[in-house]
Amino acid sequence: MMNAINSRFSLQVGNLRSIVIVHLVGLLAVSIVIAVRRDRSNHDRPPAYLYSGGIVGVGTIFACNVAYANMDASLAVSLSLLGQTIFSLYVDTTGFLGRTKYAVGRGALPGFVIALSGIAIISGFNFTSMAFAPLALLAGMLPAFSFILNAQLAGRIGLLRSTRANYVTGLATTIVIAVLVGLSGSTSGVGSMGGFVDAVKEAGPILALGGGLMGVIMVGMANYVFPRLPALYATLLMFSGQALAGVVLDWAVRGALDIRTIIGTLIVLAGLGLNASMAVRKPAAATN
Repeated sequence: MMNAINSRFSLQVGNLRSIVIVHLVGLLAVSIVIAVRRDRSNHDRPPAYLYSGGIVGVGTIFACNVAYANMDASLAVSLSLLGQTIFSLYVDTTGFLGRTKYAVGRGALPGFVIALSGIAIISGFNFTSMAFAPLALLAGMLPAFSFILNAQLAGRIGLLRSTRANYVTGLATTIVIAVLVGLSGSTSGVGSMGGFVDAVKEAGPILALGGGLMGVIMVGMANYVFPRLPALYATLLMFSGQALAGVVLDWAVRGALDIRTIIGTLIVLAGLGLNASMAVRKPAAATN
């Protein structure tokens, strides 16, 4: 839902303007929660790179906005799910950023083959829009990277503070990009950075505020879930909901359920579910 709202919002007001507003809304929302909870406890000082989750998140929004604007929601979701699964397997097998290592067997390959066949069915074997497939894959890999960075940071400074840090660094990155775009004199595809109030009024509160508020919930949940599960399991649980939501969104746009899309989505989930059941095994204790 968040990706769909953000992509619609960006089409109306431009990518950079929409990303700035999304980050402002998210930062304000999580700051209010922290103030209400009066969270002033002392925390560790984590390494600086753990604060880069928000920077990665900006790339995620750009990739999602372009992919979702040029592909059916269910196809974009399935490809991003595949991208995140690939990255999650990498994380589990390598112990990326100090996470627990999990042995991955040959059972991963059949699951990927099944998932790819489901993606082909969803596309109707019409690969015109597949020119945007790399962006859709990237839109899946980047949030997995961001989630892991944020989750590691949450373990050091707390869930709410790590969520706020995500929005601070994301907003700062977007402002730097906006300044560079302004200095270059280029406005193609990004829209003017002026007139935030007018942009909010034009788009309406659901589009202007919904993505930022949903983002706070999503980042917070990811910060809680990812330290407690293998990255692959967390990915499948989170994105099973997103894949099914893609079917619902396509139905809302078209006014009718697309049986091909439903079958393809279920095949993708079945393939990735097979991946989870056969690929990831007990922690590789000897390599922790």
